[in-house]
Amino acid sequence: MTKTTAPGKTPSPAETAKPHTAGGTKTVNHTSVFIGAALDMSWRLAIVVLVPIIGGFELDKRLEMTPLLTVTGFVVAMLGMALVMWRTLQQVNTVPAAKQEKRA
Repeated sequence: MTKTTAPGKTPSPAETAKPHTAGGTKTVNHTSVFIGAALDMSWRLAIVVLVPIIGGFELDKRLEMTPLLTVTGFVVAMLGMALVMWRTLQQVNTVPAAKQEKRA
């Protein structure tokens, strides 16, 4: 029996997977990028908007400061919403654009 040695490092799936290429460039399915970005943004927006507003409302009820903390939660939610949308747009803008064919 011959002994074999294991490689020093186990390759990760990302290292072994080969990207789809067309002419030496990566091809991107823009529909899947859009759907992924929309789903990612939707759960982030739900958390960023609901937590401060509901938290402010509940604190208002307990501390009897109506509507101060609810309005503060709303302002924090709007700032968070703008940040989530900005980051999502920055992430999507890194995807290469599809080349347009010249029309004769």
